[in-house]
Amino acid sequence: MVAFDAKQGGSGSVRDVQFSGVRVSAVKTPVVIDQYYCDHTTCSNRTSAVAVAGVVFQGVAGTYTERPVYLACSDAAPCSGIHLANIQLAPVKGGSGGNHLDGPFCWKAYGDQVKPVEPPVDCLLAEAP
Repeated sequence: MVAFDAKQGGSGSVRDVQFSGVRVSAVKTPVVIDQYYCDHTTCSNRTSAVAVAGVVFQGVAGTYTERPVYLACSDAAPCSGIHLANIQLAPVKGGSGGNHLDGPFCWKAYGDQVKPVEPPVDCLLAEAP
């Protein structure tokens, strides 16, 4: 998994991080940014979050079991400058049969994608003006 989890209620920033040349096999969700991360069974929803900008996912390939991309950014501190390039992710074949596959998910995630990106991450928003 190529992931960045920022515990909700955190502060500070993460900038200019690059994940490249990553191979995954039967990973639940290979590409993740989660500003709502909670390491307990119950967490209160907090509005502050670590600011995330300039994160690049390039050359990520392999298989997933649930969802290829999950970009959950905060309303108060949306992610910006997310760049996806040369992403080749496919659902795992011949699995247990009970897996429910979901498409890419984005919330308040701004950036761009350079083909090929498979599956397309149509939920990624164009950079805010």
